[in-house]
Amino acid sequence: MGATRSDDGTEVLYARERVVVAAAAAGVHAIDTLHVDYRDEAGLREDAAFGRRLGYDGKLAIHPAQVPVINEAFAPDDEDVAWAKKVLRARDEAAREGRGVFGVDGEMIDAPLVKQAENVLDRAGESY
Repeated sequence: MGATRSDDGTEVLYARERVVVAAAAAGVHAIDTLHVDYRDEAGLREDAAFGRRLGYDGKLAIHPAQVPVINEAFAPDDEDVAWAKKVLRARDEAAREGRGVFGVDGEMIDAPLVKQAENVLDRAGESY
């Protein structure tokens, strides 16, 4: 393509987004590209967080020192787990009441968000 790799990575953003969409369509995990400077922990942390926001499930590592940073970035935090539990409890309550649509903290929850909540708890190894 003739693109030059930059620090912000905008030249590969379309490809990164496309991988997430293709993985979701295929029902497989999306694994993000690596961060080549294995000594740059701050850059890796930022890149992994961005990958998670894009929808990736994990990230490649080229050095063992990168693994803890990547694991931390992709592990659900306490806030994510609390949200997921709240969503699934609200889903169950709505089902008992015969409601198909429900909200949590002012946010309308639909099937994709229910699936996201289930994935969060699965990744965290927790149940509600």
